[in-house]
Amino acid sequence: AQAAKEALKPKRGGMTTGEALEILHLEAADAKAPTAIAERYEKLYAMNDPAQGGSFYLQSKVFRAHEALIADLAAGAGGAPGGK
Repeated sequence: AQAAKEALKPKRGGMTTGEALEILHLEAADAKAPTAIAERYEKLYAMNDPAQGGSFYLQSKVFRAHEALIADLAAGAGGAPGGK
């Protein structure tokens, strides 16, 4: 039981699934759809390209959100909105 509680805590400096979904403007159901994640990531990453006048900070947040959702998919978590 203790291990399960520890697994649900966000890692220090890590992004929760809920935060990642908000950043990529996705619904909880989309957390299980690699195509939806990839499409939204590519669009938002390109929109925030610093070479095109975008924000490096926002581009970094988009990248980390994508990374968090893909890690959840790989772990089989599937995207509980409140955390990992």
